[in-house]
Amino acid sequence: MKRLRSFHFAFLALLFFLVLTPGCGPSLPPLVPVSGKVTVGDKPLTGGQVSLFPDGHQLPNGVTITGTIDSSGQYKVYTAGKEGAPEGKYKVTVIPLLGSGGTGKKSISLPFNKKFLDPTKSTLTIQVSASSAANAYDLKLTPP
Repeated sequence: MKRLRSFHFAFLALLFFLVLTPGCGPSLPPLVPVSGKVTVGDKPLTGGQVSLFPDGHQLPNGVTITGTIDSSGQYKVYTAGKEGAPEGKYKVTVIPLLGSGGTGKKSISLPFNKKFLDPTKSTLTIQVSASSAANAYDLKLTPP
């Protein structure tokens, strides 16, 4: 009887642990730091978002790779909330922060060519690698 009671206690303890332990999310390969500067012509883009889309490889469903562009044009990407991206080739899109044009209405004028908004049309690509050179992830956009 004691043995059966010990077994029940161990089973309940394990069940309790499994129920209360949060999931760890999708399993990701090792991440490599990815950061750089976004420029249009020779001027920094002063706000927006960079997104990476796998080109020829897959990520777990629901996993996104994005980064926010700061006022100096610098960005750093995160995968599922963790800094960096898995190694591989990526198509890159950039979405600018659209400000007001002084009239109180949102400006819809893009500071760069609209092809950089669409991963199927963007000509921006990067190869994420642990051995990438400095400035390997700088993004140079062309004006409209």
